[in-house]
Amino acid sequence: RMIEFNLESYVKKGTAKKTKEGFEIDLKGYKILGDGEVKNKLIIKAGEASQSAIDKVKKAGGEIKTK
Repeated sequence: RMIEFNLESYVKKGTAKKTKEGFEIDLKGYKILGDGEVKNKLIIKAGEASQSAIDKVKKAGGEIKTK
């Protein structure tokens, strides 16, 4: 939920960019948790991710890449 909420901020900071595949977000130093809904197609690079986060992002057509 917080990733979706902060997408615009991440894009402005250069942490994320919108591509034809969806939003690519670099959060390598973070663990992604499965709170809230995922509405956008997200391609997230993260240090870790919970299984519920992986499932929600995948259901929306995206993916989480860890290490």
